[in-house]
Amino acid sequence: MLETERLILRPFLEENLPIMLEMFQDKDFMAFSPHGALSTEAATDRFLEILEHYKNHNFGKMAIVLKDTHKIIGYCGFETCEVDSKTEAELGFRLIKTERNKGYIVEASLKLLEDMQSRNFKHVIAFSEKDNLPAHNLLNKLGFEKTNSSSYMNMDVIFFKKGLSFLR
Repeated sequence: MLETERLILRPFLEENLPIMLEMFQDKDFMAFSPHGALSTEAATDRFLEILEHYKNHNFGKMAIVLKDTHKIIGYCGFETCEVDSKTEAELGFRLIKTERNKGYIVEASLKLLEDMQSRNFKHVIAFSEKDNLPAHNLLNKLGFEKTNSSSYMNMDVIFFKKGLSFLR
């Protein structure tokens, strides 16, 4: 578990399935996703993937919980993915619409970047659909640099990379 001034970042628990099903089935929450809003079955599978990844790697997508209300408002964290035949740690995040533009993703991401650096990751990546300018701006704010454009998971995306020596 990690904490920031306003947030608790913690691994998901099995009992979080109902709230995450609701989020994964919401078109606004799932905007800029290769699959869009998910069916109940697909949402359940995705949630189980998140649980399994954390169990196998001891890092992953973390629940973003507001300290003052204890409400889960989304997730932020890293998952492994294959890019150009290399295994990378990829930053991903999603927030419910009512909690956007309050700085929560920057706050959560900075704490999680520190955590990844403490785990001796030399760099991390992120990617976003070409048209997702809010995500591009957020990644720039976090110090990610654009590396290339490509097709990934049937989407036109821009890849970003961030070295983690900035925290040393």
